[in-house]
Amino acid sequence: MKAKILSVSVALILVIASTVAAQDKQAVEKAAQDKQAVEKAVQEAEGSSQPQSVKTGKEYLGPTADSIRPYRPSNRDPFRKMVKPKQAKGGKAVTRMLGFRRAEFKQKVDQARSRDLSEPDPVSQYLVNELDVTGVFRDDRGFGAFVRAQPTGSMFFVRNGARAYNGEVVRIEGDGAETGGARVMFREVSYVELNGKQSPQERMVAKTPSAGPKR
Repeated sequence: MKAKILSVSVALILVIASTVAAQDKQAVEKAAQDKQAVEKAVQEAEGSSQPQSVKTGKEYLGPTADSIRPYRPSNRDPFRKMVKPKQAKGGKAVTRMLGFRRAEFKQKVDQARSRDLSEPDPVSQYLVNELDVTGVFRDDRGFGAFVRAQPTGSMFFVRNGARAYNGEVVRIEGDGAETGGARVMFREVSYVELNGKQSPQERMVAKTPSAGPKR
């Protein structure tokens, strides 16, 4: 009887032990699966910021050329060079010189008014090459001409002897067989440096209402 009870007890113990072992094995497998799931989730979360190493037996050398996309700003060609608009050469210098001449002319006007004298001719603040002849007329006093100042667009009329900033009107001719057409002759004075000194040089400039200056 005791032997039978003992054998039954041993069998029960073995059953219990096998059941516990099976449960422990399942718990270990489940824990391993949970660990793999956590590692996979971490890798997916970090995949957007860090490249994953590929276990191919080779050293990871960075992303491939096919995976690189160049940056392209919207509405702009990265290969197109931006060209800055060119400014006319000498434009600022011409503006400064004109401003200086106009300031000098205003000073002369103020001085003439303070002394009750005749004001200077407005044409005297412009260079000869800044005056365009637009027409020639004749009245009781003889020939005259209409001129336009290029920098400002101002219109003036001049007669023989009218002085510009660097010259003067020496002759105005009307249409005729002798002259061959209306024109205005200017004497233009320029200065050239010779041997360290400024030497004046004169030349005649002919301007017609329909053509540019002839020298």
